[in-house]
Amino acid sequence: MAVKKPKAISPFRNVKELEEEITQFMNIHKAKISNQANRMSDYFEMCCFNYIVKYYTSKGYIIEVENLQAGKYRYKCSTQGNHENFSNFKISKTKKGETFEYGIHHNIAVQSAYQKDIYTTPDISVISYGSIEEDEEHYEGKRKLSFVANANLVTFCEAKQYTPFPELIFSFIGVLNELKPDIMNKTQQNLPVRHLAPSLMISGKPNDHAEKIQRSLENRHCINVIFDLFAPVAHPFSSSRIGFLKSIRVADDYRNNNFEIQYEQEEETPF
Repeated sequence: MAVKKPKAISPFRNVKELEEEITQFMNIHKAKISNQANRMSDYFEMCCFNYIVKYYTSKGYIIEVENLQAGKYRYKCSTQGNHENFSNFKISKTKKGETFEYGIHHNIAVQSAYQKDIYTTPDISVISYGSIEEDEEHYEGKRKLSFVANANLVTFCEAKQYTPFPELIFSFIGVLNELKPDIMNKTQQNLPVRHLAPSLMISGKPNDHAEKIQRSLENRHCINVIFDLFAPVAHPFSSSRIGFLKSIRVADDYRNNNFEIQYEQEEETPF
């Protein structure tokens, strides 16, 4: 008897379902949405952005919505535009009597680790709070570039609405090398509080080869290669799975200038 092949699951979802998910998330934070999305990929990025906020919520950070536009949360669904015209989240955590503050931003340009006047734009960035600058010479004319100096980038995530394939996964390593080479060579200084490791978030289900690449890259680097963002059960950011995501470990004696990089997989923490 022939073995029946499992039905392929599309890496795409119904726009209405994504809109409902985004609305439910914003309801938790008592904010309405100023919807700027016009592509399916925009809705996917918005959901991934929300998953990152949920991650930090689950890790005990204080979460605040900032820069509402006309009383509504406005996602930045394009690499274009001044950051002042879009909303973001402020996150903070207190340790040993000191409060550390960061911002979660959508599509903000980040300076290269190798050359100050070139940039790339991760889909989601966690940055030192209040560290966005403006480059008045990047564009011709009066338009300014909103960007973050490389030293103020804490971590970043890329969101890709595809079925995983090798070139897509390996391209993330190129961005990692350009923005966080210290993660690649394990020389990053310890941070005062834990953060999610740089992550590639892909909507579709992997095949065996994609999973093999995932394991290889995660063994080599402190990164997350996350598949199946539309999983109906065992979602990667659900309370039962979020603890498996890699984070940048903080040594207890980070204040004593112990800069040896250390990584760990955190214990599961529910939302």
